[in-house]
Amino acid sequence: MKNKYGFCLFENAISKKEIAKIKKSSSKFSEAKTLKEDGLTKEDVDLSFRDSSVSFSNDAWIYTLLFPFIEEANENSGWKYEIDSCEPVQIAKYGKDQHYSWHQDGASDHNVVDEKVRKLSLIATISNGYEGGELEFKQIENDGVNVMKPRMSLGSVIIFPSYQWHRSTPVTKGTKQSLAMWCLGPPFR
Repeated sequence: MKNKYGFCLFENAISKKEIAKIKKSSSKFSEAKTLKEDGLTKEDVDLSFRDSSVSFSNDAWIYTLLFPFIEEANENSGWKYEIDSCEPVQIAKYGKDQHYSWHQDGASDHNVVDEKVRKLSLIATISNGYEGGELEFKQIENDGVNVMKPRMSLGSVIIFPSYQWHRSTPVTKGTKQSLAMWCLGPPFR
């Protein structure tokens, strides 16, 4: 595990066999569709902000596979956030020119249903053979803004506080697939 610049990176964390099982699992819950295919227009959704296809899974074995990374990162990074649940796992597909602009997964905003907040985010790389589509983090420092580009390869898992600004740059060749999981807990005190 590498803990630097506000994120924890686990290299070669997920095997190719587990990645294949994740992809199969997500396809049975909901077929991945782009926002355009849902009948939404440019007026409904700003595709310049996010353009990708997504599907979801809530198979328990995926949480069993990933949660130890959350626990290790949370403890060893010093965050020590109180985590008590996770949202469904999201599989995102990015084709040529698709991307996700700068955003936060949570900024201590409350979920209206159960009064939880997103505290930690996990992203795993579950494809290779694409170009572009880099995960980047924006860090504000004394001398300005610093953009960090962690080296993510097939099977890498990265964990970071959900308030961290991050993005996926446009894919220039091939198809990128990533897994995202958001861990929740009571509001920060």
